[in-house]
Amino acid sequence: MQARHILTIVAAAFLAAALVRLVRDGGRLGPASRTWLLVALVFGGISAWLWRTHGGTLQ
Repeated sequence: MQARHILTIVAAAFLAAALVRLVRDGGRLGPASRTWLLVALVFGGISAWLWRTHGGTLQ
């Protein structure tokens, strides 16, 4: 499995964790929720860059 696929899955997992934490906190965006979201954005951004630079082709 290529890095861009793995990073996409990891970003989705962190986003899901952020949403679970957000629901658990009653919709309040606390420090833990912000951290999960930030990590999801970092992995998502790197993944998007990899997809863009490699054109989304399977190599």
